[in-house]
Amino acid sequence: MAEVGTYLLTNVGFDRSQTPCISLQKDGEYIDISPLGKTLTLRFDTSSRFCVGWRDITTGERFTCPDNQTVESKYEQCSACQKRTGFNPAFYNATSVSDQQEARNLEPHLLYLAHFGQGTVKVGISHAARGNSRLLEQGARSAIILETFPSAHIARQYEAKIAALPGIAETIQLRKKIASLSQPYDTKAAATELLTVKDGIEKTIGSKFQQDNILHLDDIFFPSGKPALSDAYDCTEHSFVSGKVTGMLGSVLFCDHQDTPVFLPLKKLVGYPVTISESETTIPMPARQISLF
Repeated sequence: MAEVGTYLLTNVGFDRSQTPCISLQKDGEYIDISPLGKTLTLRFDTSSRFCVGWRDITTGERFTCPDNQTVESKYEQCSACQKRTGFNPAFYNATSVSDQQEARNLEPHLLYLAHFGQGTVKVGISHAARGNSRLLEQGARSAIILETFPSAHIARQYEAKIAALPGIAETIQLRKKIASLSQPYDTKAAATELLTVKDGIEKTIGSKFQQDNILHLDDIFFPSGKPALSDAYDCTEHSFVSGKVTGMLGSVLFCDHQDTPVFLPLKKLVGYPVTISESETTIPMPARQISLF
């Protein structure tokens, strides 16, 4: 656990062991922490957003922004650090890509279907060397890895065909993912829906995919047991969360706060200063209604 103090939140994701990981930066150094099971308070200052620096996508090494630039609220990097990283996930829409991006594109990529709730399925591709990391980062509750292709270019051709089909999304907004938490998640129904979608895709595009193994990911998000997600309180308006960390669904951190599940979406807070303490702070939540029957 990082020492009590103020840091810059630079990333939210999962480490190689598929454990939730929060990346922080202070005084030119990066610190990765696993918050699971810890009691803490994360309080964000959203007055200014700062560049999170850049990454060498070949080696994975991280570097702080040399200019300590502030950025617009919709960006995580300044333009100079974006250029230094040289990575564009929508490379297929770019007029040119960096040498390091093209080298990455020529490596194996996965084609997957991700399930977020009843009727919510998206298609995507991911660098095969990352395994399930992309699925975990997005908060997919279940998924199928349809196929591994020798390059991103081939995988993208299939992704584009599938995304053009009705009922299959290429992106899912965070607000829709959070809204889906109000409904119970049925893994059996999810598996049936994914296999039905897969079958429909194969019939429509005339290609048969080799894999049909269903991944259910909730046990990774909540290794000690899933809280009552439909009862969870969203702390976004307070810009802080406090309690014992019970898990992280995608980039949404969940805590137990005075026997109430609470959560804070961290991805949109990347680039903002965060003050960490190892004590619980009262969250001003509305009174809960208790039914006698």
